[in-house]
Amino acid sequence: MTEQFDTLIIFILYLALFIYMVRTILHSVQDGWNMVAVFLLFWSIQYLLIPISMILNDTVLFLDYKMLDLHPSNYLDRFYSYKSFAVVSIFLAFFFAGVNSVKYKKMSKNILTERTITIFSREINLLYIMGLFLAFLSLASVFIYASQFGGMQRAIMAADAVRSGHGDEYWISKTYIFVYRFIPFSILAVIIYFLLEKNRGFWAKIMLWVALGVVLFSRLALFKSKQAIVELLLLYLFYLSLKNKKSYLFHFMIFFLIAIFLIPGLESYLDTGKIVITSPMNILQAILNMLSFFNFDQTSLEFALNKDYDLVYFEGIISGLRGKFIPMSWLTNLDNNTMIMNTYFFYNAKEAIVPPGVVAFGYYNLGILGVMITGFFSGFLVKKIEYFFINLVDYNPKFIILYAFVLTKVFTWVRTGIPRFTFYDTVLVVLFFVIILGYKKEVIEIKS
Repeated sequence: MTEQFDTLIIFILYLALFIYMVRTILHSVQDGWNMVAVFLLFWSIQYLLIPISMILNDTVLFLDYKMLDLHPSNYLDRFYSYKSFAVVSIFLAFFFAGVNSVKYKKMSKNILTERTITIFSREINLLYIMGLFLAFLSLASVFIYASQFGGMQRAIMAADAVRSGHGDEYWISKTYIFVYRFIPFSILAVIIYFLLEKNRGFWAKIMLWVALGVVLFSRLALFKSKQAIVELLLLYLFYLSLKNKKSYLFHFMIFFLIAIFLIPGLESYLDTGKIVITSPMNILQAILNMLSFFNFDQTSLEFALNKDYDLVYFEGIISGLRGKFIPMSWLTNLDNNTMIMNTYFFYNAKEAIVPPGVVAFGYYNLGILGVMITGFFSGFLVKKIEYFFINLVDYNPKFIILYAFVLTKVFTWVRTGIPRFTFYDTVLVVLFFVIILGYKKEVIEIKS
């Protein structure tokens, strides 16, 4: 009886906070989605909805809710507790403190004019040239990457092994394997197409279709990334929301309902090559199967709270630069990072890649103080970015596509909590340089 009462209290706590978060999000998205609301949405799914579903299944539903293929010695009795609820509440409090620390002020507006270069006495839009280059670079990289496996079919067969860090078992050559980094540049070409409002001629349309083809093929077949597919769909929904200043909550609900049936089927396809659609007759099981896609953040938090380890003191901020901006051979002594540690707790091995999520990231690094720092930093950063894009989009709505793309990256930060996957993400860095090179800036002060 004591354990049942304990579980009931935990359930009530999670449910109360979840209801509060839903009300907060609904209130803030009346005129369209924003950075803070998107962060809270993803965070609430990972750290509130997931434990609620776990509790319901453990006490009422008793459905087949296989969370993860955990190593038996690392398995905990349950993956929700008073302690984890307290930690996520502390994170949330400091997140709001970070948000409220950023004050809106009258900022200068940037008039961004597209740069041109002269080729054979003809002025050509530099942004247009970069878009074409990125589209065809990503297309060429697909074939070069496949050649390192001995062909496209073998590269597709190796997708699962590559995702789990065992791609070397399939490689025939590693000479040009690095070109996989260029394949995601295709999404940048798509973004550039939306920025080229006045230059959408024949070659711009070719750029769009080539880039879209690479985006879809690489996500569905070559890399088989569920998260990348979800981000692509969210990019479209966020773009519509920002463009029309509507929440499109109905569309997001439809997306959620479709995901209930398609994500488990997609996962089956990514693992076995066969699509298995969940039966509509078993809606509860389908929901739990879909939510299992998000559960490793909460599981990671429980591991962080219950396992013995040495704090890593935000080492990932430094080591995350390795392989992105500095050679892999540098910083070789920085191996005790949060992702390696978290992976070890899951599988008793360090070969796979299991990110800890944003809350466990803070706890692995500096305990409860790390959670406070990470929460405050996250709130401060998303609010700063939100204000920046409010000013940018107010000046020229075509930059909505940039805002929508950055909104999808919030999902990556919440879900992974790894700087290397977010702040040092190659695509974001290249996008930054594309904007710097493709535009020249003039400043006009906003009058009071």
